Amino acid sequence: MIGLAYLAVGGVYLALTVWLAKRAAQAAKRRGIAGWKWGLPVVLAMYLLVFWDWIPTVVAHRYYCAKYAGFTVYKTLEQWKAENPGVAETLVPKEGTESAVVGNTTTYELNQRFAWDMVRDPMVLGIKKTDSKVVDKETGEVLAQYIDFSTDIRSIAFGARSVRDYKIWMMQRSCEAGKGLRTRPMNFEFNKFMYLVQHQKEYEE
Repeated sequence: MIGLAYLAVGGVYLALTVWLAKRAAQAAKRRGIAGWKWGLPVVLAMYLLVFWDWIPTVVAHRYYCAKYAGFTVYKTLEQWKAENPGVAETLVPKEGTESAVVGNTTTYELNQRFAWDMVRDPMVLGIKKTDSKVVDKETGEVLAQYIDFSTDIRSIAFGARSVRDYKIWMMQRSCEAGKGLRTRPMNFEFNKFMYLVQHQKEYEE
């Protein structure tokens, strides 16, 4: 249904654009001016009215992804264990999805010593930065980090918050091409590292 609605609205908008461009071209010809000189600006104006932010958003998203996104391990669990002898054996994984939210930071406890901090920051053109970190709660040290970017646009099936949510062509879900966890390798590696520090053992597929 939503797809048909978009096709219907798009068809009407295209027809209106063509009609306005033809009228502008005819008006230009009556004044001895080449029709395209008035028709083309009308087409361009109608395009920009809806799609003005499409290309800038795609370019900005690709720039942020290329320059800042990715998965980084700053300290392995083995290195941490060497610096904190005997502590790992006392840690008990905390299961569940309980979280604490302070400002734009959501914190999930992994066990008595480690936490997963997820910070969401707004960028330009409705792009959202998601910065996930595995943190030693006692020292504040970051062991691993995964940064990703997406557009802050949600499906209108869940209710549009603004006109921008109707621009489904603007939706960029992740810097990684895959949509599922296992088809986004860097995200998957971060989650495996998080599992490792939470359970003190490797993730078994």
